[in-house]
Amino acid sequence: MSLKKRALTTIFSTIFALGFVSVGTSAKAQDASQRLSCSNRTLHGSYGVQSSGFVNSGATPFNLVFLDTFDGNGNIKGINGSISSGGAISQNLSNTGNYEVNKDCTVTITFDRADGTKSTNFGVIVEQGKKILYIGTDSGVNISGKFEKVNY
Repeated sequence: MSLKKRALTTIFSTIFALGFVSVGTSAKAQDASQRLSCSNRTLHGSYGVQSSGFVNSGATPFNLVFLDTFDGNGNIKGINGSISSGGAISQNLSNTGNYEVNKDCTVTITFDRADGTKSTNFGVIVEQGKKILYIGTDSGVNISGKFEKVNY
């Protein structure tokens, strides 16, 4: 076989093999996403919350810690919260809100603020519901944080 034919054979064999690996990898990723099966019931119980970032279009530093309880039916209630925003600290806060879990284990969490407005967050549920990693999605907000399941 000539050198040119061997080179072409090697190139086509490599392309075929890479295509086969790519299809296999894609199928594995699709299988994993099809196995995800979350719902509002995935989140049930008390979670410690930590969040930090900036609000007011990046002008004000923000930190938060809270103890929130998910009821498994789309409602959330928080107690014993503390917020540090722009140097002012507020303690012994409470909150309420709701959440909606998607089958792919993503979640939207909306809190009702004391001033009548709402705060919306997008997250992903990890470790079989033991943690939620999230970001704030409201305009002018750049915060992120996590919820961690509390086992007393």
